Amino acid sequence: MNTQEELIIFSAKATAATGAEQLVENFRHVALTLASSGNANFTIKFQISNSKDAPNFAGARSITNRWEYVAFKDLNTGTGVEGDTGISFTGTDDVRMLEVNTNGQRWLCATITARSAGAISLYAKPFSN
Repeated sequence: MNTQEELIIFSAKATAATGAEQLVENFRHVALTLASSGNANFTIKFQISNSKDAPNFAGARSITNRWEYVAFKDLNTGTGVEGDTGISFTGTDDVRMLEVNTNGQRWLCATITARSAGAISLYAKPFSN
């Protein structure tokens, strides 16, 4: 199995923001651990791109800034979640395990939107098997 050390996209982030983009082109999947504290209330969406250089994930999508929201699987329920929908926490802290298929993609990122409370940490573990 081809794996990499755990990557930090957000660490106790307490604002709406775009995280640190991660180079994942040598991996087929990324296991994500999403954790919150402080009665977190937010939505987070995951983004991918196969651009040579990392796009501006905080900027509008365009022909020169190519990225897309990506669907993912909630490993607790096995349910797929649409990328445009993302995952929301509504005042109850939790730790969620998720999986993103990054097969053929170069970059992975995440954006926190609609945040009104709490802090969010997001860790990524790329792997191929």
